Amino acid sequence: MTSERPLRAPITVLDLFAGCGGLTEGFHQYRHAETEGPVFRSVGAVEWSPAAAASFAANFGPSSNRQGTHESPEIICRDIVGWEPMWVPGEVDVVVGGPPCQGFSGLNREKVRADRNTLWQEFLRVVIALQPKVFVIENVDRFLRSVEFTDLKVRIGGLDLTNYRLVDPGSKPDDTEWEHDRRYLLNAADYGAPQARRRAIVVGVRTDVDLRIDLMRYPQPTHSREALQHEAALDGLQLSFCRERAWESVDALFAETAHMEIATDLPGVPRGPVEGIDGIFPGPFLTTDLHVGRNPEAISISRYRAIPRSGNRKDLRGRYACRFDGGGEVIIQKVGSRRDGEGRLSVLGAHVVVDAGTATTRRIAVLSVEAPETPTEPRSRRSKSEFFRAVVSDGKTERHAELEYLSTEAWDAHDAGAGDVMGRMRIGEPSVTIRTEFFKPEKGRYLHPTEDRPITHYEAARLQGFPDSFQWCGSKIEIAKQIGNAVPVALGRVIAGSIYSYLRQEA
Repeated sequence: MTSERPLRAPITVLDLFAGCGGLTEGFHQYRHAETEGPVFRSVGAVEWSPAAAASFAANFGPSSNRQGTHESPEIICRDIVGWEPMWVPGEVDVVVGGPPCQGFSGLNREKVRADRNTLWQEFLRVVIALQPKVFVIENVDRFLRSVEFTDLKVRIGGLDLTNYRLVDPGSKPDDTEWEHDRRYLLNAADYGAPQARRRAIVVGVRTDVDLRIDLMRYPQPTHSREALQHEAALDGLQLSFCRERAWESVDALFAETAHMEIATDLPGVPRGPVEGIDGIFPGPFLTTDLHVGRNPEAISISRYRAIPRSGNRKDLRGRYACRFDGGGEVIIQKVGSRRDGEGRLSVLGAHVVVDAGTATTRRIAVLSVEAPETPTEPRSRRSKSEFFRAVVSDGKTERHAELEYLSTEAWDAHDAGAGDVMGRMRIGEPSVTIRTEFFKPEKGRYLHPTEDRPITHYEAARLQGFPDSFQWCGSKIEIAKQIGNAVPVALGRVIAGSIYSYLRQEA
């Protein structure tokens, strides 16, 4: 006689501020040893961006097969303000979401804060209306120092959230209040993502249901920086006494994409409708369609060439693109002082040739310079680089050339801050946080570890954990925003596992 696994109703999830569905993807990917297939069911998603909502619909809506025999989720593409949920208490087990984070930034002023605070209140309004057993707030680390988080802590267990409490993130008895709150920060790299991305994850549970609250625990890290450092010190050997595995690095991804051809644009798929969403959109595109590059200006390409492995903008100091009349270019680096006593570039004199970002012993002398009226290479209006007409010599031959300075006066003057600007991702380590403008190296450490280019949309999506089969709708810019705003799938998956264990009361 064979025993069959008991059938249990799936755990229902509503995703607010859903984006393209990174968090939902993590919940759908979670599997439990005692069940077959997904254990969570998406009943709805609210997202104001039409392109992001279309991506969510393409992956989880009526035209997808992700829901199995269950009804597809209701996908609401609109501003959440004034939206009334169509469910009643008891129909939604889990509410998840990340109210837009700009209002939590110290760079924003009162109007922005007020607008974003309204969205924060909308999240709590939906939680109060639906009374889920669990709610999950995902946000930037600054959220933990915001007035919104203080407001949550005041309201929880009293006022309109009297039947909720926040799950302890693993605090210690001697923690200060700030040390306790910092434990809400989870790093995606600690859970197997090839990306170091810290997010505030705040979990609340109802206290008036028949569930042991002590069984709701934050996920235990499975990977660690320390294990990575030990592994590197022992030439790749995994230590048996380390509880965690080493952080996943970017190496496997870039080894894979080394054999992939980079396209100049997304495939020419006609714009069309996506079932469940009003409007027509470019796509859908598979993740594998997103291996697309930029068309950078000449100075950008020269900067990429001048930056060594693990380097950044600081490596551009004293370096010039030397473009010879008649064709050909080398990167050269000034020997001695970069600027004179009055802060002007000191161009004349000895330079060395730079190869693959590293200075060589090959010398080039700049014999004379003058500022031209117009550069030979076309430039955008944004370019503020300094350039010169010059006569240069390698000791044998004199040649006319144009020199373009690859650093800037501001970059030369400041050592502190912005260390990731124009930076290369590091071999043997996870990537930095993938943001919405990952295709712009001037925004962070988004250069390929060894190739002279920024990372592609495909590489960014994979670093976020999206599978090759995930579908995307929108323009390149819209898809980049969806990728950068998403919760890493690996992080969503372990959060789902903790919630599953709690709701199924697994000790």
